[in-house]
Amino acid sequence: MSPQTPIISVIGSLNVDLVTRTPRVPVGGETLTSESFSIGYGGKGANQAVACARLSRTQSQAQNGQKSDIEVRMVGAVGDDEFSTGFLPSLKESGLVVDRVQVLKGKKTGVAVIIVETDSGQNRIMLCPGANYDVPVKDLVEGDESVVLFQLELPLDVVLHNMKTAREKGVDTIINPAPAIPLRDEAYQGLGHLIVNETEAAILSGIENPTNWDEVAAVFISRGVKTVVITLGGDGVFYQTDKRHSQSQPGKLVPARKVKVVDTTAAGDTFAGAYTVAVAKWKAAASGEEFDLDAAITHANCASSMTVQKAGAQSSIPWVDEVPKM
Repeated sequence: MSPQTPIISVIGSLNVDLVTRTPRVPVGGETLTSESFSIGYGGKGANQAVACARLSRTQSQAQNGQKSDIEVRMVGAVGDDEFSTGFLPSLKESGLVVDRVQVLKGKKTGVAVIIVETDSGQNRIMLCPGANYDVPVKDLVEGDESVVLFQLELPLDVVLHNMKTAREKGVDTIINPAPAIPLRDEAYQGLGHLIVNETEAAILSGIENPTNWDEVAAVFISRGVKTVVITLGGDGVFYQTDKRHSQSQPGKLVPARKVKVVDTTAAGDTFAGAYTVAVAKWKAAASGEEFDLDAAITHANCASSMTVQKAGAQSSIPWVDEVPKM
């Protein structure tokens, strides 16, 4: 493999999704007959890894074993139970390298119980971490990556340790801190890219009911973040950088693509994956040009809009040739 080939490592969770689709969520004590039930593969880490893989190759490339111009590695753990046997082959079908996914004896694979409201497309998720919480605190960053992508479905010490390791090895770092919990200052120092939604932005910044996204971004930039990306659903995506902030320039809003929403599961993961692919390509090119945030976010928006038009998690993530050119 050429040393110029972009490499992405996604260090994160792998869960089996138990998905029930229903017109509405039942109230306490109520039994409601659902419209459908399905079992699929998910976890924010695996979803984002699949998004990185699919958004850097076509389906035919993956199926025929053709090399893509990006290598995407999944790093995490599953249990040795009935759920894990199909998980790794499924990830390989999307073009992922899975050599560093551990199969832990005597452990259960993580499970997410998901209820999707068919009328709105909104979802509610209950998570049992399983093997994800048995990933040890050790170096999982190899150092040859262009970028490493994190979430918060692994133990926090594992995430923080490897974010620090990535910085020490000179690897660009992206975190999508979901589910959101307050983070220590060390998580933000030297962080290349922070991707949050409205709720996560409020929790992590400490600003309740924010109305000025520049103020929110300023909090993160003051902690050491270089690029802040805040996804706003149908209102688009806001971003700010430390450079723009230092020059007293306001952040920018990239409009959303309007589509009919079927299921929002994995929409944010698709956005994070598409954005990460753009960063990896930029880092590997080493052209000296500034990262084109407008183009990266517009493409990520478009990819995410394809995901919400289908039901499911990983199964709804598009391949690169399925995303319209914007």
